[in-house]
Amino acid sequence: MDQNLRKDPRYKKYVSSVEKILLLFDKEVNEWADFITFLGKLLKTFQANAKQFNEIPYKLLVGKRLAQSLNRALPHGVHQKALEVYDCIFQSIGVSSLNIIVYKGLLRYLQEVPDVLAEDLSIYSQGLFPLLQYAKLSVKPQLLEIYEKHYFPLQKRLRPVMKAFITALLPGLDEENSEFFDKVLSLLDYLSGIVEQSYFLQCMWLVLITSPSLRTSALNYLKRRMPKITSKEDMAFMLGDDASLMVRAFCATLGDKETLVQRNLLILLVANFPLKDKNVGDIMKQEDLNLLMKSAVSVVLRKDMSLNRWLYAWLLGSDESSEHQIQHFREYGKAGLVTALKGMFFTNARDLTSTQRPYKILISLMDKWEIGNPVVQEILVDILISLKDHMQKSAFAKDLLQTAQMFLQMIPPYVLWMKLHHLVKEQFPSSDSQATKALDLIYFVAQEIKLHEEEIQQIHLPLFLTILLHKLQVLANSPEFTQHFSQIEIALLLAQNLIKEIPQAVFNQPESILNLSEEDKRSGTLEDESGFEFTAGMDPVKYIDAYYNDEIANFRGISGFALVEALLKPLLDFINCLISRCIIGKDQQRDNVTLDNMTLILDRSCGLLRTISKHFTISLEQSSQNFIETRDSLIQKIFDGEWIHSLLKCCYRVDNFCIIDPALSTIIDLIDRKIISSSLLDPKQQTRVIVDKLWSFLNPNNALYHTRCVQLLWNLQKISSAKYVETVFCEYLTHKDIAVRLSSYEKFGIFWRLSDDSFNVSMAFSQPMFLMLDTLRFENPTNRRAGETWMRSQQDSYPKLLDPMITIICNPSIIFRSTEIIIDKEKFALFLYERPFNQAQVNYVFETMVTVCRVSGQGFLRALRESYVKNQLLTNCGWLWGSVSSSANITYTEFFVRLALRYIETEMPEMLSSMSVLNEHIHMHATDLLNLILTRPEFVDSNLVSMIYDVVLRKILYSIRTKKLDLQARLLHLLFSTVIIIGSSKITNGRSSSPSPSIFTKKTLLSEPAFADSTTSLSQHSLHEGSLSKDEKESFRVSTATISSPLYIKVLLQALSVPSNRPLLQQWMDFIINTFPYFRQSFNTILLPLLQCICEQLRLWKSEIQKQHEIVFADCTDNKNASSIDTNEFTASDWNVNTLFSGLEKTLVFCLLDGISNGLVDESDISVNEPTASAGTVSTFVFDYVNSDPEQKPREFIVYQVFPYVVSILLDIWVLFRKTPYSELIPNETITKNTIDKITDNTNANHPFKLSLLQMSEKINLRIIKIFERLCKNNRGELIEAFVELWCQEYLNSIENKFNNTGDESYIIQLLKLIPSYQPQKVISILLESSRVRSSAVQSASRSKKSITKQNKLSDVLILKFLEVYTDSLSSNIEEPLVDVWQQCLGYVKDMSAQATIYKYLLPSLLRFMTVILLKLSKTDFFKETRTQREMQDIYQRVLEYCIQIAGRSFDQFLWSRRVTREDEDTAISIYVADGNDEKDTESPRSSTPLQDEKKGSGKSKEELTIEQVNLYLATSVIPNLRRFFLYESDRVVQILSNVMYYIIAPALKKQYGNAINSIILDMLCEISQIPSVYPRWRKEVWDVFTDNRFFNMSSAYAKKWHEIMKIIMISEKERFTEILARISTSPTNTLFTNRDQESYNRALNLRRLSFILYCGKMDQYLSQLPLVQEKLVELLKLGLTEMVHVEIYLCLRILMCRITNQHLSNFWPVILTELTRLFEFLQQEMPPEQEVLNVFLAACKFLDLLFVLQTDEFQVYEWMFITDTIDVIYRSTPGSSYAQLDKLSEKLIAQQSGDFKNTQANQIPKKSKRTGSPSPQPQPSSISSSISHLTTDELKRPMLTMRIITDLGQLEFFVRHVSLYVYQSTFSLAEPDLVYIESLLENDLLDGSGNFVEGNYNNNNSSGSLLS
Repeated sequence: MDQNLRKDPRYKKYVSSVEKILLLFDKEVNEWADFITFLGKLLKTFQANAKQFNEIPYKLLVGKRLAQSLNRALPHGVHQKALEVYDCIFQSIGVSSLNIIVYKGLLRYLQEVPDVLAEDLSIYSQGLFPLLQYAKLSVKPQLLEIYEKHYFPLQKRLRPVMKAFITALLPGLDEENSEFFDKVLSLLDYLSGIVEQSYFLQCMWLVLITSPSLRTSALNYLKRRMPKITSKEDMAFMLGDDASLMVRAFCATLGDKETLVQRNLLILLVANFPLKDKNVGDIMKQEDLNLLMKSAVSVVLRKDMSLNRWLYAWLLGSDESSEHQIQHFREYGKAGLVTALKGMFFTNARDLTSTQRPYKILISLMDKWEIGNPVVQEILVDILISLKDHMQKSAFAKDLLQTAQMFLQMIPPYVLWMKLHHLVKEQFPSSDSQATKALDLIYFVAQEIKLHEEEIQQIHLPLFLTILLHKLQVLANSPEFTQHFSQIEIALLLAQNLIKEIPQAVFNQPESILNLSEEDKRSGTLEDESGFEFTAGMDPVKYIDAYYNDEIANFRGISGFALVEALLKPLLDFINCLISRCIIGKDQQRDNVTLDNMTLILDRSCGLLRTISKHFTISLEQSSQNFIETRDSLIQKIFDGEWIHSLLKCCYRVDNFCIIDPALSTIIDLIDRKIISSSLLDPKQQTRVIVDKLWSFLNPNNALYHTRCVQLLWNLQKISSAKYVETVFCEYLTHKDIAVRLSSYEKFGIFWRLSDDSFNVSMAFSQPMFLMLDTLRFENPTNRRAGETWMRSQQDSYPKLLDPMITIICNPSIIFRSTEIIIDKEKFALFLYERPFNQAQVNYVFETMVTVCRVSGQGFLRALRESYVKNQLLTNCGWLWGSVSSSANITYTEFFVRLALRYIETEMPEMLSSMSVLNEHIHMHATDLLNLILTRPEFVDSNLVSMIYDVVLRKILYSIRTKKLDLQARLLHLLFSTVIIIGSSKITNGRSSSPSPSIFTKKTLLSEPAFADSTTSLSQHSLHEGSLSKDEKESFRVSTATISSPLYIKVLLQALSVPSNRPLLQQWMDFIINTFPYFRQSFNTILLPLLQCICEQLRLWKSEIQKQHEIVFADCTDNKNASSIDTNEFTASDWNVNTLFSGLEKTLVFCLLDGISNGLVDESDISVNEPTASAGTVSTFVFDYVNSDPEQKPREFIVYQVFPYVVSILLDIWVLFRKTPYSELIPNETITKNTIDKITDNTNANHPFKLSLLQMSEKINLRIIKIFERLCKNNRGELIEAFVELWCQEYLNSIENKFNNTGDESYIIQLLKLIPSYQPQKVISILLESSRVRSSAVQSASRSKKSITKQNKLSDVLILKFLEVYTDSLSSNIEEPLVDVWQQCLGYVKDMSAQATIYKYLLPSLLRFMTVILLKLSKTDFFKETRTQREMQDIYQRVLEYCIQIAGRSFDQFLWSRRVTREDEDTAISIYVADGNDEKDTESPRSSTPLQDEKKGSGKSKEELTIEQVNLYLATSVIPNLRRFFLYESDRVVQILSNVMYYIIAPALKKQYGNAINSIILDMLCEISQIPSVYPRWRKEVWDVFTDNRFFNMSSAYAKKWHEIMKIIMISEKERFTEILARISTSPTNTLFTNRDQESYNRALNLRRLSFILYCGKMDQYLSQLPLVQEKLVELLKLGLTEMVHVEIYLCLRILMCRITNQHLSNFWPVILTELTRLFEFLQQEMPPEQEVLNVFLAACKFLDLLFVLQTDEFQVYEWMFITDTIDVIYRSTPGSSYAQLDKLSEKLIAQQSGDFKNTQANQIPKKSKRTGSPSPQPQPSSISSSISHLTTDELKRPMLTMRIITDLGQLEFFVRHVSLYVYQSTFSLAEPDLVYIESLLENDLLDGSGNFVEGNYNNNNSSGSLLS
């Protein structure tokens, strides 16, 4: 301002007058009449001084008051008066003299316009620009006149404000019939003449994008003034160099919500941008055309016929002819539309709706066939590719597939399969990955798209399959065959899937073709038979190509035998080439082929051949009788060729089973279907070579192939008319080579064992069976053992006895001598032969005797016992009697017993080692003889039995050491007989009916053990002993002590643990089980060591089988073929483990019987650990019964010490097989032949070992469950406790190791649920009783001050924890068990809670357990009965209140600790400390992670940690479900939650604040706040926290919880809002001794509380209080800029912009704009500003930044005041021409940095402080460039500023300089605001303790400044 003017007294008076009038506004203006009075006074003052001065005093405030006078709520009279004031002001500061001419009704001002109005344009326009949209009719002419009279003379100075000016005028074009429509149209025409036409239109485009409410008006203008663009020159003249902005404006308009707007835009496109012009590519870029097309076709989703009609008119042209429309679209519109749709399909959409969008568009376009058909045909393949990609990546794949299928169903099948046909023709095979992608795509279509339409199944699938197989045939005959194996694999897999979809009817031969003569079939050609079905002689490839090229009319497809021939010819040729070139032949490029490739391709091609052959045979069966005569010729025609011989060669010339399997399976299948004659396998030599190959795979090392190999042998046997397979088997079993013959025995045994009963193996292979029976008489002991092993499962046979053979055995040449030998430091006493003798004869005698014994049985043995040997026969047998002088009257029994024992004890010396083989034969036959003799103990004297027992024990131990399995097996049977006889001999003498061992002999000694009978026998013996007298019991104990010698247990442990003895494991286990009744008094010496040994062997077996799994499934994962696996590593078998399982089960059952003890034997010198010294035996004993409690009985030791260990071992094995990758295929199905077939179909045939492992897995898992089922019959509670103890160990280990698997159900609980006897109600009932007993025992011990003798490691707390987890794991639909045990549970809880002071440690466990049960039962109607419900509520409330008191530390502190051991207390504490991670997130979304590290150095006691976990459980599980538990009992809920507040929450809130408040307490408070009736109980405490000055010192996670709490407070007590407003003081106090800084701080803090309340509310929730808020903010704005409250004002304004609909804020804009203008003017004058001003300016910039992002309609007319909002932001105009405040500030900052800024006080102002941080990661200039073409429409726009404090204005330089460009960029890209990000920014600025804002930080120096910063 001129200084002279300021000194002018008249001007001073003028200023004073204006000031007085302005002061009246706040005092006197209350109603609309007051506005008129105020404006009248102001007008008079201006009129009186307008001619003297062109300066308006207080212009900023004047502009503000005038804008407020134009409020839409005021009557039009006020508006008119305000406009008069405007006119007066403009006359004063505007033009002084005018030269006016009239041109077309408009005023043209030719004189240069002064700059005063231009400089103040932003001050006065803020009120005028929004007026037209709501002005009354009487006001509009006055407003338009002001524009015309005062604004238009500004001419070029209107350029920066052009967009806003257009926005201000466009409301006048809203209604085309309005009075002022033409006037406004003329004004806009004039505006367009002021600037370039292109510039004007570019501003119009920006209006279309940013102001949806003005689009109708803008389109009304464009329809009248928009020129028709037909060339690039037109575009350059009218639109500028680039049409991208226009395209984006059109796109934004096409996406409008109003149908009228969309229709008008389409009309504009049809009129001004017709696609028929070929220069459309020059007019706009291709990407712009694509974007426009994408938006245009999206209107079809509105389902509006008028929109569709205009869209079709634009795409198809104006011609009504359908042909011309199609031609027009294909020439001009198709390319752009196809490209646009492709882009939509391949866009990475964020949600399902966006992904479904292009499909829905195409579905709508299909209604217009002229558009839909050519587009679909063009992009169908791309659509399928896109769908496949989304199905693999998207989380919403299933829903997307439904939409895609809906679209594909609208496409004719012909179109789809035509495209797939061309795809295969063009891209398969290919040297690159295109072929693989093409086949993958077709495979995807076949898998996911429905193929059930009749046309697809009967026409397209057969045609496609035919083409695919012919392509394979061509490829197989090409030199590049082996280079495309990966493609071939996919093609064959595709073919397999396709043929499954072709119905049998397609392969059936039509009768018309059957009756057609051969001449007629051959005479047809493609051209003249286009209406007939495909017949023989035609080229199928040409035929199909012609069909898909629309060259065939009346097409009927290929079916019947013609289809079979068309498919099989190429397939058979392919198989032949594959075998001849790659499998058998030596192709030059075979090195490129792996074995896996060949096996997989052969398997799939053979499978395809079998499937087609199956259809062919079925069609033959359904053919008429007249056709049967031509069957053979047809088969010969179709199946003739070299392929069958190639396939046959694969069966015997290849060593890979995975190749032999499909080849032989195919041959067998074709022979079985009578397609190939069985003579193919004639003569026998042809079958022999095949059987030889299969026989080789029955080797034990190839166990993985056994099952399938046996199946193939049976199939081969069935089709062999001459039974060649049986004959070949006989040759194997009679082979001259012993090793080969032994191997054949074993292989035949495998074949026999794996043959199903349905095969009737005994009839089919009778000759090999007889040969196996003959092996029982072979001299070779190994052969004999093989025969016996095989015979064990067959029917019994009875040998015969030959009498006159004693002279041969007692030959004088046989001389013995006694000696001792040492083996491994152990001495063995035995006999040696002095010289050779005829061993064959001796062996023959024993063998014959055995045979006779077996045949004659009891009668023969009775004769031996009752007959005596003649004396003349004994003359040469003196060596049998030793010192005995007389052998008269010796029975045959004694003779043969002594004779056999002597031969058994005798070995060959080294000099006679050549005789050792026959000597072992003699041993075995002698043993057999003794065994048979002892089958009837009544015929044998006791002294002979004892003699046999002693000799056999020594001989067995010797056999184990020397690995003589054959002899050992015989001796074991003999030992069994002696143990039974000795053990029952004393009883036999005193009882009439003795327990004869005959119940064991026939079922155990000669066959498999009868386990069920064994259990029965144990019980029988138990009862038998119980009925004995005292003397008889003593005799029994003595006899037991006799057989339970140290040598005996030594032999047993060696037999079970030595690895070389593993083949006899089953026999030994049978022996042990069946001798248990005789060791009832030998618990410590016999039973316990045996049990330990069995457990150890199970553990070792588990380790071995685990290693097998790792090898096998690692190879499977790597897609290796089974042939690459070393099967020699697999030695563990299910047979061994089943044997150990049986032994473990029987041993445990026996040990648990009554009467088991240690007997009367002094066992102090018996070392049960002796066997542990030798290799291969058991490890150190874990069952230390000797050192256990002397009062503990064996049964107690078993159930409390042994059970947990046993359960652990069995669980490990069970879990091992549960983790098998293929175990889920048959989870609950018994292995049968049908199951095997099903698994084979569902798994890869290249891995036959899977079947074996699956069989083992299922059998073993079922066996484990049976073991537990058996053990729990009489030990139900103890076994459950073993499970619980094991679970607790696992649980506590997870605590110690800091990991938690509670998200998955424990394997222990899974296994427990599978045991049938352990129904949930039984488990819960047993464990409750167990917990009760322990609780009582603990307290009894506490009262008597005695230590507690624990039977196991379980405590009542652990049991309850298990019950909680177990109950929670029960299925949600299983509530009946809980109903059954409810009363017991209730009684238990009631008893424990009745003594709360004693069982305080148990109360948290009771609460958790009861809560879990109630959650289950509350889903049922169980609690509908009032009495039951009340009883439940009483007990639950009691326990809950006790726990609340514990959590609040109000329970009796002196009774906190359990009065037992410290260890028990630690256990209870540790469980609940660990349970912090035990709560599922789904229970309560607000539940936070509890203590990050409970056990580290938090300094918390165990009691504090437990209290925290109780609080956490209350917050996450109890409080959220209270209303469910206490239904219709709101008073109880209020009472409980009041206690929670009193004891827990209130004390915590008083002690802590902000982040210091425990998150669990907040979770609890959040849950309580959801219950309205409890609100009065917590409102005061929470409100006190909110009004605390430290409230905002919290993190974002805490803020979200307070967000919910405050929302409820403000809903419940709306007056709280007024209370907060009242707390905000708007003026400084005048009292003395007031701390001004503290007062300012409190004012700002109260305003932040108001902001937080607004932030917590919903949209427009506080609309009714908005005037009060505005009034408060206006008063606060009157305070100085140094007041920190200004920062909070702008934060509050930002929140208002997000919580109040912007149309309700329109009357507040004058205030906001005035304050912002004042702030910018202050910065222009005061450089550099103070720190307080910097903070305010940062807050203001963040407010503007938010406005730029939101781009509300109301703000669009003001945006130009702060940034450049036109295209000039890209093409900068002359500096200084912009009105934008940020641009002006930017220029000043640039000038300041370059030294141009001159300040007279520079010497007094300190230097600028150095920036404390770089603006990274804020947007850099390189990221916001003028290259707009790189923008996408999928980005979200975000505010640029995220810092909380600055120390230098230069830190905002980048924002100030580039914000205009950023806003234009986001507008151009049509980006939507990122509302989630904005909300997070607001929350971050509200809090003091949130720390740095991580994502999108504008400045690294982003400290969490507080209000005092």
